[in-house]
Amino acid sequence: MERDRWSHIRGVFFDLYGTLLIYGDMDAADRAWCEAQHAALQDYGLKVSVDEFREQAHGMFDAPAPAVVERGFTLAEQRLFAFYEELGLSVPVDTMRELDEVAQRDWQRYISLDPDAKDVLGALRQVKSVALISNYDHPPHVRQLLSDLDLNPLFDCTVISGEVGVKKPDPRIFGPALDATGLEAAEVVYVGDAIVDIDGARAAGIAPIRIGREPGAWAHPRDADLVIESLRELLPLLG
Repeated sequence: MERDRWSHIRGVFFDLYGTLLIYGDMDAADRAWCEAQHAALQDYGLKVSVDEFREQAHGMFDAPAPAVVERGFTLAEQRLFAFYEELGLSVPVDTMRELDEVAQRDWQRYISLDPDAKDVLGALRQVKSVALISNYDHPPHVRQLLSDLDLNPLFDCTVISGEVGVKKPDPRIFGPALDATGLEAAEVVYVGDAIVDIDGARAAGIAPIRIGREPGAWAHPRDADLVIESLRELLPLLG
């Protein structure tokens, strides 16, 4: 039976974006972020159009991390501050943070919590250790979001890449969650939606489960040990 295959599992670790949170129209989300930034930066001498601004901002957060992150900055803040400087803008640090918070809220409006997430997390946590492991360069946003969504009580441990200095697929990001739960990698599954989730979990010795919410989604030769289409499919296997 499929349930017997997972009978040794004592912990279920989750990705956040694309897994517990469902992406909506991300093109519109990116546009909302750019429009909020563009409007606010007019006061600081920004001259380019919103379309030009969006083109210049494209890929900023996927670019290689700077060699040194200034003390007191998150990685996302460092990238944004450097971007402002490239545009020839002099924006005070406190103002930069305020602008980014507004823009991130506009971006977040296009992302929603999976309606099954709380029920599934709650049921699993009654019988397993549950942890969150997220790639995100601005941890305060994730911490506030988890609080706003009342998700914190559902996790034994939360690991954010911007706090620990490594991100998936680097297997080291799983270490703090394993340490916090007292589990071995072989006793854990990791549920994620992206190839970095699958590859990172495998490299850490953790069995990867991929969520693809459309039938046939994410077929790939390096695919997960199991592919599910909804979070509720975890309960008969692991609950």
